Amino acid sequence: MTFFVQVVPLTGSVSVDIEKLVSDKIEKGVVGSSLCLENRKLGDEGISKLSNLEILSEVICLELGENDISDEGLEVLCNSPYIENLKTLNLKSNNITELGAKSIAESPKLAQLEHLILKFNRVGEMGATYLAESGTLTNLSTLDLFRNRIGDKGAQIIKKSKNFRGVSRMRLD
Repeated sequence: MTFFVQVVPLTGSVSVDIEKLVSDKIEKGVVGSSLCLENRKLGDEGISKLSNLEILSEVICLELGENDISDEGLEVLCNSPYIENLKTLNLKSNNITELGAKSIAESPKLAQLEHLILKFNRVGEMGATYLAESGTLTNLSTLDLFRNRIGDKGAQIIKKSKNFRGVSRMRLD
């Protein structure tokens, strides 16, 4: 009889060679590159490593859904010197709260952002307020806050925001 034992790290995080993952997953386009890293268990540590990669400056579409990213990891990403060309940022199904929304809203590096997908997080009413009052999120055409516990008041704040008058695709709670 043979027995197999699966060893699972206690921290729950998996060590990822982020440089190899990025080089395998980056798709170069005519205008810029796309990088889909959805469901890769990157966590905050992986996002911190990603934030320091110069190749990120070529990326215009960054897909980071389902990666167990918290507000701390998102803050590091929002302060990366290499995200100024991003047009699309997808952070669906992570652990982002109002603090993460505040990091996005206050990041001058995200001024070119056109599509922001935050569905299935927990930004809440206060996070909706941060986004609505952002001085940099003025180029959005897509804003997805579906299932973020923003409530009726948060939805009204978003809908009345002068920043989001150009948003043609909006999903709220």
